[in-house]
Amino acid sequence: MTTKKLYRGILLLLAAGALCTAVGSAAGSNEPTNLTADSLTYDTRTGLVTAENNVRMEQGTGYVEGRRATYNTKTQEGTVEGGVRASRDDMRLSCDRLFAEGQEHWQAIGSVRMVKADRTFTGPQVDYYPAQNDHILAASGGTITGTDGTLSADRLEGWLKEGHYVGTGNAHITSPPRDLEGGGDRMDYYSQVERPYVVLEGNAWVFQGNNTARSNRMTVYLADDGTAVTE
Repeated sequence: MTTKKLYRGILLLLAAGALCTAVGSAAGSNEPTNLTADSLTYDTRTGLVTAENNVRMEQGTGYVEGRRATYNTKTQEGTVEGGVRASRDDMRLSCDRLFAEGQEHWQAIGSVRMVKADRTFTGPQVDYYPAQNDHILAASGGTITGTDGTLSADRLEGWLKEGHYVGTGNAHITSPPRDLEGGGDRMDYYSQVERPYVVLEGNAWVFQGNNTARSNRMTVYLADDGTAVTE
């Protein structure tokens, strides 16, 4: 029973950041689980389970591995640290430390790289809030890269289900397929609408080919044919 709680609790950490698996399916899964580690201890008084050295947990198509893992059966808080690697379905994650606070908050810290479908996030830290429309927050900044281009800023957040991303401070966007580059103090990027567009504010600028546009606020519509229209 303790082992199953450890598996289910820590495997939920796979849901961490901008590019994550569904928490509910991992939490309620009846798929066979497997744990390997050099040592495993359980404190019945505190409810703390600790696995150390060569830790690897597997469930269905998912796994998470690291040097050390803990899970508290009473508080539902868990951590994996030390060369963390995680995978489930089309999500891949690597970081130095992974933390879960119940099922509402997941945090990856240190050299974070998360890949989900065609999107990749890199940065020092990312927080994920599954109940808030798959909200991700990179308060220390980072970069999101996809087939259509790259977004970066001193502070990044996004709502994965909406395809909406906000960058604040040194906001920068590049789109090689459109030969476009732009930036400003803030950007709002909407990717899952009929006409994808980005709103640039504060010292906003856009370069495309030999054309340059500058304004305090610009809306740039990103057409499929490679052209960009500013307003």
